[in-house]
Amino acid sequence: MKLRYAWALLFLLACGSFVSVVRADGLIRDGVGPISTGRGGTNQGFADNSAIILDNPAAMVNVAGNGPGEAGVDTVITSVGFSDPFNDVNSKIRPIPAPVLGFIKKSDDERWAWGLGAFAPAGFGASYGALDNPVTGSNLTRSLGAMGKLLPALSFRATERLSLGLSVGIGFSYASFDGPLILQTAPFTGAPAILDVEGTGVAPVGGFGLQYDLTPNTRIGVAYTEQSNFWMHGATNASVILGPGSVLESRFNSKVQIKWPRSVAAGIKHDLCPHRRISADVIWYDWSQAFSQINLLLYAPSNPVVPLLTDVPIKQVLQLNWTDTVSLRLGYEEQFTPLDTFRCGYVYHSSPSPDSTLNPYLDGILEHAFSLGYSRWLGRASLNLAYQYSFGPQRYVETSGLIGGQWDDTTLDAEAHFAMVSFLWPF
Repeated sequence: MKLRYAWALLFLLACGSFVSVVRADGLIRDGVGPISTGRGGTNQGFADNSAIILDNPAAMVNVAGNGPGEAGVDTVITSVGFSDPFNDVNSKIRPIPAPVLGFIKKSDDERWAWGLGAFAPAGFGASYGALDNPVTGSNLTRSLGAMGKLLPALSFRATERLSLGLSVGIGFSYASFDGPLILQTAPFTGAPAILDVEGTGVAPVGGFGLQYDLTPNTRIGVAYTEQSNFWMHGATNASVILGPGSVLESRFNSKVQIKWPRSVAAGIKHDLCPHRRISADVIWYDWSQAFSQINLLLYAPSNPVVPLLTDVPIKQVLQLNWTDTVSLRLGYEEQFTPLDTFRCGYVYHSSPSPDSTLNPYLDGILEHAFSLGYSRWLGRASLNLAYQYSFGPQRYVETSGLIGGQWDDTTLDAEAHFAMVSFLWPF
């Protein structure tokens, strides 16, 4: 493995890898860190936690004091159910932790601020064990993936009311898929195959934003996050069933292309009084461009027969045809005492995944999320806690739009529990 991919894998492991399902708006989480998530993921108008580096870097210059540091863990526990005419299973449930790390420092004149954060805002996956299939037999079926970001960021106070911010960093992504799949493109279109695909890659990531104080009690924020395009290098083991008793087996070097969507967010935070705040964020995700398809490029086969049957490299495409989504996040926050703050929130977004391409490897079917949060000052540090429950309706596919009808007459359902804790200390 090349050195850069080894570092990428280490970073993803440090981020907890989120190799269980992390499905929220599509595959993007509905909030990062306990402070933001506790109030429904709203963060565009705030400047009180390290996740602003990810959500809206313009907020850094508006933090209290000289700036905070934050260290915490977001843990997800998920359950995904899948059934077809031959199987009725639930994915394995286990807690998957991922750290939230951030540091922000303001200049002495409070005109500039810089920050550095490490976050894991997206992921996918499920492990169903062995699923039965009349053509391919019983095979382990699972997927897992994660996207982490290491983000330096800079913020500037342009006027007394307006602040601007920019983040440019490195993204790390890992993905693997194990199980049966009917091949969708030439040269083996319609042939059942058993695939074991794995890849790791890096790509530039970043975004920019602004915050503006409409009044002393009302602040708005707008942020743009650029699409990240990963080509993940690795290896693929493939067994293609060409006919009764005829199986073509080979190991390939491979590249998997996955794009994580660009987004545009706008939000508002309003202080009802010094102790109570309400907030709302609206976020558009460009899933239609990012998840139109997943590309798999196979080359350097170990089986010398492969080049005799087809040109190499071999390109396989899995059509997804996801649609754009708009996420609505609502939050409420109240400081009951000088030491205690309570939060609650709600998130709604539609599922970007159409029935025609819905599959157990990548479903993205959660639609609603409710959250609660609490903070307590312990001396100079703040202990922050949050819980979020996310769910969506059961989905049924009568006739799949993918070639071969592999996912005809299938159902999928999912839910996720998020438990979050962090310590935040001001400087």
